[in-house]
Amino acid sequence: MEAQHPDGFGAPAVASPRQVSSLRKVINIVGCVVFFAIYWMIISSCRWPVTLDLFVSIGLTELNRFLNESRRMEYYKDSGDSNDHDEEKAALTEKDETEVNLEKGAIDWSTSGKKECLAAIVGWREDPALFTRALSSYKDAQSCGFVIAGIDGDAEEDMEMVQVFNEVFPTHSHVIHVPEPLGEVAHQIYDQEILSREKAGLPIDYTEIHEIAMRQCLLLAREMLTNAKIVFSGPNHIRYLCIRQRHMHKKGIMFTSYIFSLAIADILGIEFIWSSDSDSIVSSNSISGTVDTMATDPSIGGASSGLYLHNSTESAVARMAETVYWGELYVNRSMAGSTLSSDCQCGPSTMFRLSALPHILIPWYLQTIMGKRMIINEDRHLTTNLLKRGWGVAFASDVLTATDTPTTLAGWLKQQIRWSRGTHIESLLEPSVYAVNHPLLFCGMIKREFVPIGSLFATLIYFFTGKALVTLPIEDLAIRCVIGWSYNFLRNTHRLTPGTWKWLLPGLIFYHVPMPAVYFWSLITLTADGWGTTMRSSSEKAKKDGVWKAWWENGFFVVWMAIVCGSAARWLTNHVFVGLMSGMAATYFFLISAAMGSFFAWKATIATTS
Repeated sequence: MEAQHPDGFGAPAVASPRQVSSLRKVINIVGCVVFFAIYWMIISSCRWPVTLDLFVSIGLTELNRFLNESRRMEYYKDSGDSNDHDEEKAALTEKDETEVNLEKGAIDWSTSGKKECLAAIVGWREDPALFTRALSSYKDAQSCGFVIAGIDGDAEEDMEMVQVFNEVFPTHSHVIHVPEPLGEVAHQIYDQEILSREKAGLPIDYTEIHEIAMRQCLLLAREMLTNAKIVFSGPNHIRYLCIRQRHMHKKGIMFTSYIFSLAIADILGIEFIWSSDSDSIVSSNSISGTVDTMATDPSIGGASSGLYLHNSTESAVARMAETVYWGELYVNRSMAGSTLSSDCQCGPSTMFRLSALPHILIPWYLQTIMGKRMIINEDRHLTTNLLKRGWGVAFASDVLTATDTPTTLAGWLKQQIRWSRGTHIESLLEPSVYAVNHPLLFCGMIKREFVPIGSLFATLIYFFTGKALVTLPIEDLAIRCVIGWSYNFLRNTHRLTPGTWKWLLPGLIFYHVPMPAVYFWSLITLTADGWGTTMRSSSEKAKKDGVWKAWWENGFFVVWMAIVCGSAARWLTNHVFVGLMSGMAATYFFLISAAMGSFFAWKATIATTS
């Protein structure tokens, strides 16, 4: 198993991050200030601030789609006649893989005219039926040259996922048990190098230490592949590999899977790695459409596709969540993508350029916040590390991958809290990223971070004093909804069925009402960790949260809904029921509304999970 590239990482020499000069960094910083000042003046002085903001977002979303399509067309032109593109791919996939040979034992994907990828799927105690669907979807995925399934656990309960892997891929497959998670191996090497240099009085070069740890991990992965007698050509070649290790966390199994991905991709000459979760399902063009978006530009180190929900019919919560993915995330994530500064490659649909990964994996895995090792925000911190090093990150908004959503309100809130913690960490604690990227990245952060927190404090002031800190015209909000929904109906790649239209307004409320509290609670519990959502295997589904754990995770929502409902009662008293209630009656109405809001929030979250 000889490496295809002299640096041992499989990195093509032509691919490299953008070089950002000192002058450019100064311009970016000044641009952050200027963009924010202009944005604030327009929004604060405009009668329709929410609608105006939407128009800007739509313009950038369209720009993002235009640039993505331009990159694809350029790539297809460079690769050959784009009209024959799919026909060549179809012809290749019909061949027996044993007939496709490559020097040094790899598969020759170059004849397809497509950039091939290695897919890494990670999970822990997943529902067997869902994991089966997820793995099976890769059989028909275009541009998928090799599949790695990473399982975070080697106990008896975890063998269920291994069994699913063997059933989905009965041939050309193999299972490897990793005795020690490679992330911990890297951590040990890192600590040993630091200690030995400190004792010797030598200067500490962290970049050099990261490279030493990375090369050792790659060596171990290659040794395990050799010891397992895995070959990549001939009648007994392996195309599907399952890796399992002791249970740690998502970041742990991602690191090990990426190390094996780097080692195998280097052998096969594959340039891109697709990363996804065990609950996500790819369509035939999820991988090919995403890689084609970034293939022509060697400065793009990562990309991700759009998302929709495959379980949207399972509950009312899932129905509303579908409208959130459709109406909010599509536009919001497209904005920064228009400048190749997308700040979150979402876990279910992430693409990396092989040459970008080796230099960021160790600092990503060893990230600490306030002295604590972080195991959340794994997707956002990978993206931050790419952006800090000058790599562009694209968002292929017109390519879709299906993912799973929690079907209960408690599960949805826990997921949003976990995501928000990662957002805070990467947005507020990594300021250097703004100096090397377009100022639009900074503006997006300001809007995302401070609008929810501002809304929370405005609501609190109104709840206690009745004074409106911010007033938004109802017409402005209504116009924004109509225009936003109309735009998504016309341009969003994911098409809602007529039966889901009735969930649009409930979904809008479902998403925006809890967000201020979600952002605030995640900010003051920044270093809390965990997988974030309950796993879906039969053994994990049977578990119930204790009362105190349930209150810790969702108690903030109970308090917040008392504040929201109390504020709504105060507004109705002041603007709708004017003169119809005496002072005492208004007080009773206020208190009863707050109590009812709190009760129903408790009933929908804590009472159902403890």
